Amino acid sequence: MLRYLQYLIQPGVVATGLMGTILQVGLAFANTMNVGGAADMITNYGLNGQLASGGLIAALTGAYYSMTQRKTASTTATGAGAVAGGISGTLGTAITQAIGWTPLAEGTTQIINFTALGTQLMSMIGMADASAITEPMFDPAVLTQVFGSTAAGGGIGALLGRTMFGSQRSHARH
Repeated sequence: MLRYLQYLIQPGVVATGLMGTILQVGLAFANTMNVGGAADMITNYGLNGQLASGGLIAALTGAYYSMTQRKTASTTATGAGAVAGGISGTLGTAITQAIGWTPLAEGTTQIINFTALGTQLMSMIGMADASAITEPMFDPAVLTQVFGSTAAGGGIGALLGRTMFGSQRSHARH
């Protein structure tokens, strides 16, 4: 069991997805605050800041995963890269929505309602009243849509990374 869990940590799917999440939140910050003209540059290419931060980072996350996991089969690396991209896109979007950098469409809920989720977790240890929460913890339709679209970007990035760099290790053989 430990053998399978280590793949999730070093550099693994979850760890790669979390690295992508950090990158997405950083790019969303740069876009929102126009750090170094990032928002202007993204707009000049005809892109939306949300699209660039979600799709681009998901593709880069998938490519990174496929290039670091050379011993896995191409299909496995592409699928795992897609999952890593989906994790980074979904969590990154949820965090930027919670902070207020990604606007919510009128009448919709957040992808992940961190307030409701935190209250539920705190009620498990007796520090909050879970009955006070009336809002859902997440929106399953939007969560599925965001995960699916960013997973597609992660899969494409992983496939391109695998195609461009091959499945062999990059350092010399002895």
